[in-house]
Amino acid sequence: MKSRISLIQLIGLLFLLASALVYVLLPTRFGAFLALFIPGILLVTVHLLSTGSRGKVRRKAPLQAFLLLMMLDSLFIIIYALFTYTHPGTASGGWSSLVVAGLGFLTYISTLALWHWKRWGLALFQGASIALAAFIMLGGGSLIMAGFIILGVIVLSLLLRSVRKQMR
Repeated sequence: MKSRISLIQLIGLLFLLASALVYVLLPTRFGAFLALFIPGILLVTVHLLSTGSRGKVRRKAPLQAFLLLMMLDSLFIIIYALFTYTHPGTASGGWSSLVVAGLGFLTYISTLALWHWKRWGLALFQGASIALAAFIMLGGGSLIMAGFIILGVIVLSLLLRSVRKQMR
């Protein structure tokens, strides 16, 4: 099966690439990063959500709402983690913010995969979410936040229980 990239997706990917370059090369220009990252991620997300899935399985409203909320939540996690990033010269080194942003990006990718009924999306979501909750707890973060993350894994598993066999 041939995969073609659309113009919208290409523009979104270019925005994301430019935002990554701005973030790496001009770390003090966080506003410029956000100005490129947000339109890029929105263009890619809208395109991938609008293409739909090719399967015959229909997504019920609770599952659809949950996936959309998880996509939005993971994007907020990425932006918040990068916003709190401190540069390597500081005491914390900034690595923890990058780990949280990376785990947020993995949950974003997993929700897009679940939108297209990919079985690996569920495993990635569960793994990234549990790793994020563990990282939060080990870092002395809120146990309530970690609990909500684990609750999200349980809710998603319950919502997908009836259609799991039909996922590719």
